[in-house]
Amino acid sequence: MLALTKLLAAANARMIDDWRSAFKRLWSIRVALFWGTVSGLYAAWPSFQDVIPAPVFAAVSAIMSAAIVGARLTKQPGADANG
Repeated sequence: MLALTKLLAAANARMIDDWRSAFKRLWSIRVALFWGTVSGLYAAWPSFQDVIPAPVFAAVSAIMSAAIVGARLTKQPGADANG
């Protein structure tokens, strides 16, 4: 955690003051967490690898990555102090 704090300080980044209440509006974070969970399950549970072919998973992964970027670039009302 100390390394993350140093990294954020070096980047001059500020965390959202009340991130717990803002979480429901931060779609980029929600999409990233969802896809991270799905990717982890796919890698950890071999039976998924038999159901979902690797090329299909790779294509869906690319689409989800684009969705994360799109969600991050979209103005998310209420996520900042100015609304």
